[in-house]
Amino acid sequence: RPPGHPHRGSSLTNLGNALSKQYDRSGSLDDLEEMLQLLREALKLCPLGHPLRGSSLTNLGNALSRQYDRSGSLGELEEMLQMQREGLTLHPPGHPDRDSALGNFAKALGHRYGRMGSLDDLEEMLQLLREALKLRSPGHPHRDSSLGALANAISHQYDRSGSLDDLKEILQMRIEVLALHPPGHSHRDVSL
Repeated sequence: RPPGHPHRGSSLTNLGNALSKQYDRSGSLDDLEEMLQLLREALKLCPLGHPLRGSSLTNLGNALSRQYDRSGSLGELEEMLQMQREGLTLHPPGHPDRDSALGNFAKALGHRYGRMGSLDDLEEMLQLLREALKLRSPGHPHRDSSLGALANAISHQYDRSGSLDDLKEILQMRIEVLALHPPGHSHRDVSL
């Protein structure tokens, strides 16, 4: 699938995603840089209106999140936010992957909130995570991660406000997550 091949973008994405898994194991900066290069090239092959642009933006945004975790670069943080924001616009209400797009953008806002402490970022993050949780109703296989992410975000709000209502909401969510992680579940220790 050389340049010009109609499925080159898929191959670039698949290789980038494989390098992502390898990076998770190795922590190699070379793997991370190659992954970013491949995913940037894949995005270039998905211009506005392309049906795979949303997933390409998400893949690159998630890779930039890993790069930001490593470097702390404000430029990478802003680029990640741009990718995730545009990705969310391509996953409107009713799209089957909207819950993931909401979570990805909220995570990016969480990075910026951690860096800058902007109340606007915290409020938008909370709004996005609440919407994602509504899409992951009881019985959804990823409800536990949405509950955990929202509880973490509300913890930031509690740190600012000291509100007993925030604390009660956090506790209710943590109790629900624990119920979703019964004895023998791989994440039960974290929930406890």
